[in-house]
Formats: sequence, structure tokens, C-alpha cells
Amino acid sequence: MYTTIQTVTGQFPIERLENILMHEHIVLGYAGWFYDPRCAEFDHDAAEKQTLDRLLKLRDRGVNLVVDPCPIELGRNPAFMQEMSEKSGVQIMCSTGFDLEARGCMSAFRNATAEEISEIYLYEIENGIGHEHIKPGIIKVATGYGQISDYEDRCIHAACIASLKTGLPIITHTEKGTMGPEQAQAFKRYGVAPNRCLIGHCCANPDLRYQKAILDEGVYVGFDRFGNSWHGDDYFRMATLAALIHMGFSNRLFIGTDSVAFLLKALPGNRDYRYWDPVRLFDVIIPELKQRGATEQDIRNLTRDNAKRFFSGDVLHGRR
Repeated sequence: MYTTIQTVTGQFPIERLENILMHEHIVLGYAGWFYDPRCAEFDHDAAEKQTLDRLLKLRDRGVNLVVDPCPIELGRNPAFMQEMSEKSGVQIMCSTGFDLEARGCMSAFRNATAEEISEIYLYEIENGIGHEHIKPGIIKVATGYGQISDYEDRCIHAACIASLKTGLPIITHTEKGTMGPEQAQAFKRYGVAPNRCLIGHCCANPDLRYQKAILDEGVYVGFDRFGNSWHGDDYFRMATLAALIHMGFSNRLFIGTDSVAFLLKALPGNRDYRYWDPVRLFDVIIPELKQRGATEQDIRNLTRDNAKRFFSGDVLHGRR
């Protein structure tokens, strides 16, 4: 049973958590962004303006923890997260872990064994990231569309090794509403308890049979892309989420937007994530869920209680 979490500013008591967003990003850049000369200098002032504006609005709505599960190779910037946390008063958690093969796999790690990859994760968890030695509080796993590649399976195994040695929970990326049950089964196969795993981006798939197959594995499920029109429609996200709540699963669901406060976007085709506003969860999405019959306890589960259970390691019993 854990009583604190690791944030970019240090240990923070779980009992002091208020509203929590489990899958948002502070800064993100697609792997290789730093080789584009137009991205050579990080625009700190612009990033600070956009990030603080978002964090302060969230703080006004009772949010005091934002989890940023940015993989190692996607522009992760723990030092900037630490600065923004100190200036906003919102706790921020960063992660260790590699991205899915199609988007992030680098040749230096392509043939590494699970044990070798886990050593990277463990080094960051135990020693911290960068010159500031900022420690991650969660481990990231990601898989591609319709399959888990050999490389991705090794990264899953590595995450499990690191989780079992350190006690950190695991959060995931799924691609286009696929491989959620398979991720959950892999965690079990490698020995990690399901209540220590959160399967992300499940809201891309409106099929309730898919959702129940994941939930039947005992893991948590993220409906964490509200507002993201590139990866689904909020109409179906809302309908599916409301149905799962009415089926009694609110104690294992999270909501979020997978937004990015500042996107390193010089590369052609990068989208402007600023339009995906997590504030909308509290102003629009939650009121609509209530109109669809979600109780106050359901809402507390989605925004606070589930995260407390997830981080503390409480074993789930039953539904709601």
C-alpha cells in the first residue's frame, strides 16, 4: 500500500490529491524533431505562456495533479515540467518508457533485450532524468495498430520488470482502439497485478464488447481523448462511457483529453494540440455525463477516487 506519489517536484501525499488528469502532455515533439533546424531553440517563453494559462485554469477547477506520460523520445522535458509545476501550484508527474515502434523506435534500442531496456527505465526511476535528476512517477507502454510487435513486447516486458522492482504503476497508449485486452494479458503474463495498469485511449473503440474484454482483465481504462477529433468522435466517446458507467464500471474509468500545452511543431503535418482543451472536461463533458445519469460518486471516481486507488495500489472489489 503506497501513501505518496513521485512528482517532478518530489514526493506528494496521495491523500492530498484533488481532481487528477491522468493523460495530458506539457511539451511534446515527434521523435526526431530536434534535428529540424527550425526547432533548434526551445521557445521557452511561448511554452510557458501556453502551459501556465492551461494549468492555472485547471487549478481553478480543482485539479492539483496532471500526469504527463510522454515517452522518452517524444520531446519529454521534465525540467520544464518542474518549473511549470512550481509556478502554477499544480503537481505534474512525468514518465519513463519508450513509444510504439512505428513512431518512436530508434536503432540504438531496436535490438535491445527486455532486460537491457528495463535497465534504462530503472536508471531513470532510481537516479532521475537529466542534470536535474527529476524522477518519473509512472512507466509508459505503447503498442501499434492491430498488433504488438516484438520490439513493443520487449518494451512491455521491460516496463513490467521495472514496475515489479520499484512499485511504479504502468500507463499505456493503444492505437485506434486496438490491443487493449492483449496489453492487459501481457502485463499479467509478466507478473504485474492488473490494478497497477491503466490501458489508455480506449475511447477510440465504441464497441462495448471490446471495452468489457479489457475491464474483465481487472485493469483500469482510459477514456482520455475527449475533444480529439483525429482519433474519434466525442458523440461515441460519451455514449460508450455513459454505457460503461451504467454497467457499473465507474470505479475503473478515467477521463481526459490527451492534450498538449506546447507542441514542438516545426515538422510538416504536426497538428495544433492547443485546441484539445482539458478544461472542457469540467465545463462540458462532466455536466453532460450527469445529464446522462452519472451520479456524484461516479464523477468522483472518474476525476479523483480511481486515481487515488490506482496510485495507492488498492485492490478493486466489485463495481462502482
